Amino acid sequence: MTQDIWTLIVVILVFLGILALMIRGWRNRTRAQAGLFDSLPEVPAETGEVVLGPLTGVYIGSTVAGDWQARIARAPLGHRSAGTLTAFTGGLRLDLADATVWIPRSDLQTVRRASALANKTVPGGGILVARWQVDGPDGITEIDSGFRADDKDTYPRWEALRGDAAPTTRPDTPSSTTEENK
Repeated sequence: MTQDIWTLIVVILVFLGILALMIRGWRNRTRAQAGLFDSLPEVPAETGEVVLGPLTGVYIGSTVAGDWQARIARAPLGHRSAGTLTAFTGGLRLDLADATVWIPRSDLQTVRRASALANKTVPGGGILVARWQVDGPDGITEIDSGFRADDKDTYPRWEALRGDAAPTTRPDTPSSTTEENK
């Protein structure tokens, strides 16, 4: 065999090795996050009246609140997806390509703009972030879910949304709500 073929074989093996390590890391993260929540709230039969939306765009991902890089790997929060965000009197509904996420108003804390979330950065506060909480085996977990809308002119109206949930502070979660841990 020539030197070029051996080089190609080594490059392919290195690529496959890196890919295998990435998959293993994602699976380990998913297992480590098993205690965050058993299941997410189901969309109720009566969601209430539409308050805002629907807003089309891209679901960026979700993180453990307070750390913009602590991406949640569990389905359906783990993957970026085209989506539609709608605010109802009963909560927020996020329709993704393969799932629907319901954030009850009782679990919603705040909606704000951010420039970074889930290892994605955009200039000028281009990500709309909903902070909400979910109960699981490890207790209450605060989650930041990000959405990059096609129409960013509506962000001020979305930021005016407030939920009924009181902020919780856990000893292992930073309490800063500004551009967390940049």
